[in-house]
Amino acid sequence: MNTTDLTNFHQLAEQVNFKSLLNCYCREFSNWSRYEGIPKYDQTLADFMQTIDHSSFFRFDFSTIGHEVFAPLIYFSESGIHSFGFPIVSRDIASDEFREINPMEFTELVSEYAKAEYPDMEALSTQKRMQNSIDNLALYLEHYKNSDHTANSPEQTFIQGEQSLILGHSAHPLPKSREGFTKEELLQYSPETAGKFPLHFFLIHPENVIEKSAEDYLMSDYLKKEILKYADKTSKELLDFYSNYKVVPTHPWEAKYLLEEAEVKEMQSKQLLFSLGQFGPFYTATSSVRTVYNEESEWMYKFSLHVKITNSFRVNYLHELNRGYDAALLMKTDWGKGIQQDYPQIQLITDPAFIAVTYNDKVIDGFSTSVRQNPFHGANAKKNVTMVASLCQDGILGESPRILNLINEAAKRKDASVTDTALSWFKQYLNITITPLVGIFNEYGFGSEFHQQNMLVEFDENLFPAKLYFRDNQGYFFRQGKVEELESLIPDFGKDSRSFIAEKRIIDFWGYYLLVNHLFGVASILGKNKLADENVLLNLIYESLKKQEDKDTTGLVSHFTNSTILVVKGNLLTSLNNMDEASAPRTNPAVYRTSPNPLNKHFFSKKLINPKQNTTVFSRFFEKENVTITLRSVDIDKDLEMLHEWFHREHALKIWQMNWSIRELEAYYRMLLPGDHAHSFIGEANGVPTFNIEVYWATRDIVGQYYDVLPSDYGTHQFIAPTEPKLKYGSPATQSMMDFVLTEPKVGKMVGEGSVDSIASMMNKAHVGFKIEKVIEMPHKKANLNFCYREWYWAKFPAAKDFQNNTVSASQV
Repeated sequence: MNTTDLTNFHQLAEQVNFKSLLNCYCREFSNWSRYEGIPKYDQTLADFMQTIDHSSFFRFDFSTIGHEVFAPLIYFSESGIHSFGFPIVSRDIASDEFREINPMEFTELVSEYAKAEYPDMEALSTQKRMQNSIDNLALYLEHYKNSDHTANSPEQTFIQGEQSLILGHSAHPLPKSREGFTKEELLQYSPETAGKFPLHFFLIHPENVIEKSAEDYLMSDYLKKEILKYADKTSKELLDFYSNYKVVPTHPWEAKYLLEEAEVKEMQSKQLLFSLGQFGPFYTATSSVRTVYNEESEWMYKFSLHVKITNSFRVNYLHELNRGYDAALLMKTDWGKGIQQDYPQIQLITDPAFIAVTYNDKVIDGFSTSVRQNPFHGANAKKNVTMVASLCQDGILGESPRILNLINEAAKRKDASVTDTALSWFKQYLNITITPLVGIFNEYGFGSEFHQQNMLVEFDENLFPAKLYFRDNQGYFFRQGKVEELESLIPDFGKDSRSFIAEKRIIDFWGYYLLVNHLFGVASILGKNKLADENVLLNLIYESLKKQEDKDTTGLVSHFTNSTILVVKGNLLTSLNNMDEASAPRTNPAVYRTSPNPLNKHFFSKKLINPKQNTTVFSRFFEKENVTITLRSVDIDKDLEMLHEWFHREHALKIWQMNWSIRELEAYYRMLLPGDHAHSFIGEANGVPTFNIEVYWATRDIVGQYYDVLPSDYGTHQFIAPTEPKLKYGSPATQSMMDFVLTEPKVGKMVGEGSVDSIASMMNKAHVGFKIEKVIEMPHKKANLNFCYREWYWAKFPAAKDFQNNTVSASQV
């Protein structure tokens, strides 16, 4: 594959953005597959693969609009954050021509493909923001290259971590989009450039200011005392003359915006508002851009900013400001003290005060400011604490990623192997996330947007996770079942803040933000850097949740351990539908989709779906028929032509429906075999290929949409090639299929969906214990949904209960 020039910042920025775009697409759509190996019957694709010397890809199926896209796959993530190489190409299916495409062109394909479901979708606005994201990232990369800033040190202070997210989130299509900033303003106000600046202050008539504080003083009074130390003569005179006016801080960029607004000009003309200007201590941006930090100040300020950052203008709304105030009041009650006592491993950072400005009974959004606790001021500014997003970032400009440096250094300090350290580190990470957060959700009703940017982790002297911090007043949510309890502590709690959410909805939020966005992101970056096996990490998450199951009364744990799908936020679709999440109606703030639950991998059988190639995975001798039945994985190079001939036999045409061209059949197997949905095996009778079976994981199969599928359900398809009775070995072949699947402990029951037209198939299934549950209408057939448990099969064939498939256990390591 092409190597990338590390000084071509624009090309690097485009590639980073493209990778994020593809990861978003994979989460929000299902028309993609892994494609492995150089094809024999698709010469143009083979030529392309050989040109870049790579044979592992993602194929994106846009055939309904005449295209398919191939992206070189560098690392497949079980958690969903994959790594891709370049070039990424599109094939025009009609002309069979390949051409390299950029992220803008891919976005155009997505928009055209998804229009059937989203008719109002258009790509242009997203493409503009994407170009802005690429241009901005190129600027940040160049700045990083020329600065002494390091983003991958094992030890970082709070603000270093905030300002080290150079590449942005790996699952957002517009990670660095900031529409509204000029180049100079980007350098001045971006966290990536660590620019420092004083705040801009206004003096405003008290009747035009809405202010609340859970502290024992108002923030405007606090600010007035602060700025008197720095104000010039004119400002001091104004402060003295208008002594009852309130001091209101703003972001300096927003101040310029506000001073051009008609209402603000009118307030100035009526002497209801004075602009004092920009002065005082210097602040610097945190990762959100609009929240600013000074290591000597006990407060951070979360300003409104009319800059479109990713999908939204970042403006504080009154209900959000009240949400922070309510939560801060609550933390001062026995509720908050209980959390601190029961779960000392997590600290909830609150926004106890806010300031807003009104004119003619209308809030002027640009002034709305939330005031946040700053636990990292004074001596605490040096703590090794960082937001999780910076841990999940890839290496920048060829540097090793921070997570790799951190685990390697932790291994040295613990005098342990890197592999053991990574697993111990992750277990400890789960101890300070899942244990307290499930407990808090149950006992206190608090479940929130625990995503990578809202969560901070503090490390101990060995660089192991010791404590979590959660911030962001916008994300303080409480489940509906706790309304009466919380209102008894604070009358009318949540009335002005929309803080309560229905149980199911808050569970879905919890699952997306903590599991999908956060914990799966940590698992992915550990796996990507070969620090641990992602399947092992996913299993640890599963087991950590299961440990909380007995204490969980809400259904939260059961949902995440048993559900085959999770609700995920569609950042790409939200953008393509031109939705502003912050200002959209409460009922429809963004697009949400469903995605397969990676925790189902606890029930995933590598023996059945990802067996070792070129090995016999099953063998059994049937004395009555004097036949040995063996199973082996399909070998495309060896079996393709034979399978192609089999599927064109008369008895295969109607039911099997795989009488495709050999090129199509090859593509099918090159996408089937590396995936986690199904696997194909050749059955041999006394060494002669006789039948084909596919074992599929029902939770990832279309059949799972027709019943309450469990992650331990597995299904099979069977095709016996010979028609001559003495060559078919029908009963031994079917028993072997059953034995192969049911000797796998991870299988709970077997499922089938044979066509109602195939009487022979259903009789064969009934012969081994399957029972029809119901008839289902699938897109491609009307089918008998049928199930079989081990006990049903053993009742038909008692000898099978004692059968041990030693071939499988010996070959699967």
